[in-house]
This record gives sequence, C-alpha cells and structure tokens, in this order.
Amino acid sequence: MTRLIRFFKQPFPYFKKRWKVVALISICVCTVLVIVLSFNAYLTSFLMVALFVGGFTLISAICSSVLIYLLPIPFKRFFDAKRWTTGKLFILAIMLCLMIGVANTLYDYFVMKKVFYYDDYTFFKYFIINLLTAFTVGIVPTVVGYFWLRNQWLHSSLQEKEDQNRKLTFRVQRNGLSDDKKIITLYGNTKDSLTLFPRELLYIESLSNYVYIYYLIDNQVLQKKLRATLLQMENLLREYPFMVRCHRAFIVNIHQIESVRGLKLHVKSTEAKVPVSKNYKSDLQKQLKSAGCFSQI
Repeated sequence: MTRLIRFFKQPFPYFKKRWKVVALISICVCTVLVIVLSFNAYLTSFLMVALFVGGFTLISAICSSVLIYLLPIPFKRFFDAKRWTTGKLFILAIMLCLMIGVANTLYDYFVMKKVFYYDDYTFFKYFIINLLTAFTVGIVPTVVGYFWLRNQWLHSSLQEKEDQNRKLTFRVQRNGLSDDKKIITLYGNTKDSLTLFPRELLYIESLSNYVYIYYLIDNQVLQKKLRATLLQMENLLREYPFMVRCHRAFIVNIHQIESVRGLKLHVKSTEAKVPVSKNYKSDLQKQLKSAGCFSQI
C-alpha cells in the first residue's frame, strides 16, 4: 500500500504539447473502434460506419480537449505543472472516461438509436454499456500515454544531465577551482542532483515535497526540481553564508538581490519577489549588513 501511494505521489511531466495528447487519445479510440467494426456484421453501410467510427472518435477528441485545455482554467492549482504527479494523471484519465462514457451514452441513445433502430435498450442500460466500454477502451491510451510521456521525460532528463555536465566542465576550465570557486552538488531523496558553483544560485523555493532551485548560467535563468526539503538544502549550503534562509519556504543568494521593497526581495535577472518573514528578518539583516548589501528591510 505504501509503495502504491509513493507511486501515485511521484512527480510526472505535465503536457507540454497538449494537442499530441488529444491526438494520441483519438488515434487509440479510432483504432479500437475499427477493430471492433471488423467483428460487427450489423454495421455495413458507409453512413453507419462513419457515424460509428467518426462519431465516437470525435466525442473522444472533444472530451479530451475540454479536460486538457478548458478544465485547467478554473482549476489552476490542480493542474499546476509544478505539482503534477502520476496520481493526478490517472485521476484525469478516470474523469475523461466518465465524460466520454456520458457523452457516448447521449450520442448512442439520441443519434445512433434514432437513425438506426437496432435495439430497445433503456437509457440506463445504454449508460452502463457505454461507461464500461469507455473504461475498457480507456485503458489503452492511458497506459500508452503514461509510458510515452514517461519515456519522453526520462530522455529529456538524460539530455539535460549531459548538457549540465558539458557546461559544468566548460565553466570549471574557464574559472578554475580555487578555494573561492568550489563546486557543490545539491541532492535530495532520489538519485537526481544538481552540480554548480554556489555563486550561480539565485534562490531556492520549497513547495510540497520538492524544492525548486533557480540558478544563473551564462545570463540564462534555469530551474531544477529536486525531491527534498528546504532544511536539506540549508544544511548543504551551510558553508556559504551568502545563501540565507529568509522565509520558511525560501533561501536566497544575498549577492543576487537587486532591490528590497518592504518585505520583498527582487532577485537579479528574474521577476521573482522572494518574501521575507518576521522569523528570519533579523538574521537576514545581519547577513546583508555583513556583506555590505541592502540593510533596510
């Protein structure tokens, strides 16, 4: 049970190209319908085939488009890419199957049955049949989509890792490895990690069970997500006094602070406004004063 919970809570890539997801679902549904059609001797005319295959495929495309494109508008928190997990993917799949099952019932009962009167089922029986069919057929695109997205994510992560290693090698060769230019590796509860020069860090944000590390390389702001706590990051950065805890959810590089406005720190090269809480305000002021940075907070 614990493994299952851990599986559903693990991070999962959000849909970068949503139209591909819609296309994948539509193609899978269409393929299944064509296979079913080859075993059905009743649907013989072109019109019946078109309404059967085209109609139900179109319904799947419309329902998936509504869920993927429109539902995130009112439910931004649920569809937040930073919080997207395997569990949410399967919840979305269940919602999609329910929606398609209801839409197929309406289409089957009020269109297919009226145009081609081939049975005398009640609406409820149509609903049960279409709902079971939607969940049975839905297994195919869900499983295919899961492995397809996961494979893309792993491939992208591998490329990102290789790119980071190449850039790190270049930066080491360019900057050398003197005492003030040490390299640090940030890691959490998984094998994933980030190796960089501490001075390249901008700030670290904690969100749920993850930390989001923002850093600057060659004037480009990059982000790395690790499954870790902010306390773990704080312990790893203990040797670097310029990395200061300013909030229960933030650590900031005081050398990267562009301006201070009230209890908000504006970070260089970003539009980020890192908050300062009262509990950490005094320590932050001391570090800023010691470093000769902003002191009015």
